[in-house]
Amino acid sequence: MHILKRVASAAIFLVICATGAFACGGSYQVKSGDTLSGIARAEIGSFFAYQSLFEANRHVIGSNPDRIQAGMTLQLPCPGQPVNWAVMPSAATIAQLQQVTDIQVLDIRRPTAVAKGVIPGAVSVPYSQWRGPAGATPTDVELSRIVGDAGLRVDQPVLIVHSQPDMMDTGRAAMVYWLLKSSGFDTIAILKDGFQGWTEAGLPIAAAPAAPSPYDAELLFSYKWRADELDVYAIATSQITGYLLDARPQHMFSKVDDEGKQLGTTLPNARSAPIGPLMSAFGSEVPVETAVKAVADHLQRHNANWETGEVITFCQTGELGALSWFYASELAGLDNMLLYPESVAGWADGGGRLFAGLD
Repeated sequence: MHILKRVASAAIFLVICATGAFACGGSYQVKSGDTLSGIARAEIGSFFAYQSLFEANRHVIGSNPDRIQAGMTLQLPCPGQPVNWAVMPSAATIAQLQQVTDIQVLDIRRPTAVAKGVIPGAVSVPYSQWRGPAGATPTDVELSRIVGDAGLRVDQPVLIVHSQPDMMDTGRAAMVYWLLKSSGFDTIAILKDGFQGWTEAGLPIAAAPAAPSPYDAELLFSYKWRADELDVYAIATSQITGYLLDARPQHMFSKVDDEGKQLGTTLPNARSAPIGPLMSAFGSEVPVETAVKAVADHLQRHNANWETGEVITFCQTGELGALSWFYASELAGLDNMLLYPESVAGWADGGGRLFAGLD
């Protein structure tokens, strides 16, 4: 079983990045050879926090982020200021960051969509290659092959590009994010609003994806953020304290037959926690405190106390569960959120019985 990591009160300050503590109110004195992206990585925890750092210090740096000088004192942005999410940056943020940092752009759209244009330099690995039958996740060998064939390097930033900002499509990007993070990638982001956001920003488009530089990758999948059937069963039978949250829309969670009897639609003892309202809370840039509160309210609304038990998210085939995990784990910094990627489809395919959900 996974070991629950209790969330300290300081969690509210962890939202800005996925990989490091956020030092609100601190300052940094620029040294010779520094770059904004390098400072963002070292002091905030992610290359993708570059834009937040620049905006907070525009009055010091000027209009050109490349013109930082040794001796400048930069302020680290604080909660309460608008956030350009380090793990969900806008197209404009990425376009500026690409001028100073190499970013691996991973396009997971269908080949038919990719054929109409891509972000320059993007490699194409359609989402279908990241999933197996009934929501199965790739094995270590399969993941190593996928990543190696695409030329994706673990120690370099990766930007995941999906098609558009709807729940399922963003959920696909969240699933790939989860797979990469579980495989050792520590600087990953999902492009806010996907390729649609890029085109709407009027940014350059290439006619075809870049040719990858393949290598022999050797990845080892971590189960830190993964739940399996045994975890689900242990919570369902009260062997451990935990919560099963179904991220699907309510109409998929609660169904009745012609006589008004509740049908079995979900995992045992699961509660309905549709991802739609939470996704709406992240539709625009918001203060950090507001974002964390939105996630906390979402969990508490569905009686999921992340401080006392494991919280496992799932859906029909994993994508909406992955999006729920992404918001809670990566945007709100809650380390004890787990994803059951096989979800309802995998549970049923393995012979598991479906139950009527709890109110």
